[in-house]
Amino acid sequence: METKFQTSFIPKKPTASAIGVSSPVTHHRTASIFMTLATLIFIASLAGAGGVYAYKQYLINDQNTLKQDLATREKQFNVDLIEQLTAEKTKIDTARTLLDNHLALSQIFDIIGRLTIANVRFMTFDATVPAIGASDNSVKVTMQGYGTSLSAVAFQSDVLGQLDQYGLRKIVKNPILSNPALGANGAVSFGFAATIDPSTLTYEHMVSPAVSSSTSSGATTN
Repeated sequence: METKFQTSFIPKKPTASAIGVSSPVTHHRTASIFMTLATLIFIASLAGAGGVYAYKQYLINDQNTLKQDLATREKQFNVDLIEQLTAEKTKIDTARTLLDNHLALSQIFDIIGRLTIANVRFMTFDATVPAIGASDNSVKVTMQGYGTSLSAVAFQSDVLGQLDQYGLRKIVKNPILSNPALGANGAVSFGFAATIDPSTLTYEHMVSPAVSSSTSSGATTN
């Protein structure tokens, strides 16, 4: 009779990979990678913060250096003298502006006196000054006068037509005698109108030592 042996079946335990569980080696490796990345990021952050702080200190030091350099340069100049000269320049510029733009109308009387003959008198005077910025900046003069005779008024008209001889052609423009009228006593009244070059009426021209000698000659007496 044969002897039969019954073998027992003992199932093996399933492996970790078979049931979807990671091995401890894989967990350790993943944790090491994250730790390394975190460490690198932390070190980079510290380096960036250190760089920003160092740059800030550099800017502060550079600003302090510039302030010291500016203070040193200011000491090389006399600030009070500069302020005084600046104030004086402002006064000079203001005076120059007044001289260039303001007219001394009293000079018109000298101009009229140069072209008026002895037997003619002017009784009224009116001057119109143009507005600032006007296209025509001439000063318009109108007067009423009279002559002792008709021949005196005629000679006065001749003088006004020969202003070149008295150096007044560029100063007095478009002189006109109008409306002559014979009076009871033989005197002749008339109107006079002309324009004056404003450049000859400025204060600068009045105080300038360079006076044209041609304007110093008067009109011939009738």
